[in-house]
Amino acid sequence: MTLKVLCTRLALAVVVPVVLVTATLYPIFRAHLDARLQGAQAGAQAMLEAGHESLQRGMNESLNHALATAEMPLLKRYLGQVGEAHSPYQADTRQLTAERLASLFDTLLTHYGRYTKLVLLDPQGRELLHVSHGQQRQQRSPAVTHADAEYFREAMTLFPRDLYVSPPGRNLRYENASDGVVPVVDIATPVFDARGERKGVLLLSLDWQYLTAGLRHAMAIVEDAQPLLVDAQGTWLLADTEGPMRFGRRFSAASPDAWEALSRRNRGQADLGDDLLLFQAADIRTQHYRSQAGMVHSLPDYHPWRLGIMLPKPSLGSLLSKDRAPLLIMSLLYGLSIAFSVFWALSSHRQAGLKREAQQHAREVRDLYEHAPCGYHSLDAEGRIVKMNRTELDWLGYRADEVIGKVHYQDFVTSETREAFEAAFQGVLGPDQEGSAECELLTRHGEKFPVVIQATAYTTHRGFVHSRAMVFDLSERKQLEDTLARQAMTDPLTGLGNRRYLQDQAAMEIARAKRSGEPLSLIAIDLDHFKYINDSYGHDVGDLVLQAFAKKVGKLLREGDVLCRMGGEEFAVLLPGTSKAQAMQVAERLRTALEASPVNVGGDVTVDGWLPYTASLGVTLVSAGETSLKPAIKRADQGLYAAKEQGRNRVHWQKT
Repeated sequence: MTLKVLCTRLALAVVVPVVLVTATLYPIFRAHLDARLQGAQAGAQAMLEAGHESLQRGMNESLNHALATAEMPLLKRYLGQVGEAHSPYQADTRQLTAERLASLFDTLLTHYGRYTKLVLLDPQGRELLHVSHGQQRQQRSPAVTHADAEYFREAMTLFPRDLYVSPPGRNLRYENASDGVVPVVDIATPVFDARGERKGVLLLSLDWQYLTAGLRHAMAIVEDAQPLLVDAQGTWLLADTEGPMRFGRRFSAASPDAWEALSRRNRGQADLGDDLLLFQAADIRTQHYRSQAGMVHSLPDYHPWRLGIMLPKPSLGSLLSKDRAPLLIMSLLYGLSIAFSVFWALSSHRQAGLKREAQQHAREVRDLYEHAPCGYHSLDAEGRIVKMNRTELDWLGYRADEVIGKVHYQDFVTSETREAFEAAFQGVLGPDQEGSAECELLTRHGEKFPVVIQATAYTTHRGFVHSRAMVFDLSERKQLEDTLARQAMTDPLTGLGNRRYLQDQAAMEIARAKRSGEPLSLIAIDLDHFKYINDSYGHDVGDLVLQAFAKKVGKLLREGDVLCRMGGEEFAVLLPGTSKAQAMQVAERLRTALEASPVNVGGDVTVDGWLPYTASLGVTLVSAGETSLKPAIKRADQGLYAAKEQGRNRVHWQKT
C-alpha cells in the first residue's frame, strides 16, 4: 500500500506541474496564435483584394484592347473593301491595306504578349485575317469558318462596343506553347463601319495562363497560402497550379466542404478545420466598369467566378517548428517544475507515513467509540451531558453541538422511567460508583426508545470527574415481545382479532357500558354452506372467501366496532353504544352487502370467475349484569342457528 501511495505521489508530481505549466503557458500561446491568425487573415484579405484587382484589371485591359482594335480606321477601311468590285489599282490598294493590317495585328500580338491569336471574320464567319504567334496569314481557305462557334453567333447579335467572353478552356494550338495546348478565353466583338453597318467579328484569344500568372503573383504575400479560382460549376480555373488540382478539374468533387461554402455566398470566409478559406465573387459581366465596354456577355452557367485563398491556421506545432526558443523555454519550465515536485513527493512521503500511523490509531479509537453497537455518554455531577457517541446521538436524532454541555440527560428520560434513572445515577455518585436502570428515552420526534443503562464513575485524586455509561438498545426485544403478543391475539389468515382478543376487548367495553349506561350489542356471523365451498373448490378458495369477508365487513363497520374470527367460518362483531334496533340494522346491512359481493376466484374456478356466498347472523344484547361475554356469545349463537333453520341468509334476534 505504501509503495502504491508513493507511486501515486510521484505520478502526481509529474502530472500536476505539467498541468499547471500548461495552464500558464496555454493562454500565452493561444493569444500568440490568435494574433498570428488575425495577421494571416488580414494578409490573406489583402491578397484576396489584390488578386481580385489583378484579375479585374487584366480582363478590363483585354476588353479595352479588343474594343480599341475593333475601332481602328485601318480595320474598318479593310472591311469596307471586302466583297466589293475593284479596279486593278483598288485591288492593289486593298492588298496593301490587308498587309498593313496583318502587320499591325502581328505588332499588337507581340507587344501585348497575352494573346495567342487575333482573327478577323466576315459576317458569314469566314476568316479574313488570322494572326498568331510565329505565323502571319492574310488569307484563309474558304473552308475555315467559325460560323458554328459560340463566340461568333453571340458576337453577331451584339451592339457596338459590346463583347462576348467565352469560359476559360483549352482551345487552339499555337507554336510557342511548350505543351502545344494552352487554356484560352475567346473575346469577340462585332465590327461596324462608319455608317453603322455590321461588317464582321474581331476575335482575340487571351492566354489564360498569362492572366492567372499575374493573379498568382499579386496574391503571393502570406506564406503557405494557396489561391483558388473556380467557375460557377465548381471547375478549377487556375492554369499553373502546383499540386493535385489542375486546370479543368472538378474542385467541387475534390473539396466538397470548401465548395459548399463558396457556392452559398458571394463573399466571406469559412472555417474548414485546419484551414481558413477567404473568398469573393468575380463577375466580368457586371464588374467591367473600368473598361470601355458597353455590355459584356458570356455563358451564364459559368459565372460568377469565385476567387479565394486557402490559409492554413497557425498551430502550436508550426509555431515551435519555426522558432526553437519557445520550445527550449517550455522544456526548461517543465523540467524544473517536475524536478521540484518529485523532490517534494519523496520528502513528504516519509513525513506522511509517520503522521498516517498516528492518525490511523486515533481514528480507530475514535471510530470504535463513535460507532460502537451500543451508546456511550458521560455526565458531570449535575447530570449534564459532557460527551456522547454518534450511535446514541443517532438514536435520539440530535447533533453533538445541540446536547453536549447544554442538556441534562434526564430530560431525555420519559417521566414513567425517570425514577429508575435517578436511582441509578445516585448509585454512580455514591460509594459503589456504579448503577444500572432500564429506561425509555424520548427522541427528537417524540418516539420512545427502550434502553438499559449501565454506568460507572470516573474519579481522580481530586474526586468525581464524570460518569461513564454504556447504553444498550432494547428495541428489538420490545418489538419481539409486542409481535408475540400481537400474534397471540390475531388470526393469521384474515388479520382479524381472535377469540382471545374479543374477550379482552369485551372486558373493557362491558366495564365502559356499566359506567356510561350505554347498550352493548353482539352479532354472531356464520358463512352459509362454507363446507360445500371447501369441498367443491378447495381450501385455497375457501381462504379467499374468508379474506374477502373480513375485508368487506371491516369497511362497513365503525371505527370503534370490534370484528373477530371465532374459528372456521364463524365471526363475531362487538358493537359498543348500539341498541337492539341499531344492531339489527347493522346486521341486515352486513347481510345485504355480503349477498351482493361475490368473491373474485378466477376463471379456472368458476365460469365467470366469481363465487357468490351468503351469511346467517344472530344478534343479541349484552345484559347489564353480565361480567363476561360468554352468555351473550351463547345467545348470539342460538340466534345464528335459528337463522340457519329458517333457511339461511337472514338475521335473527335472540332476546336476553
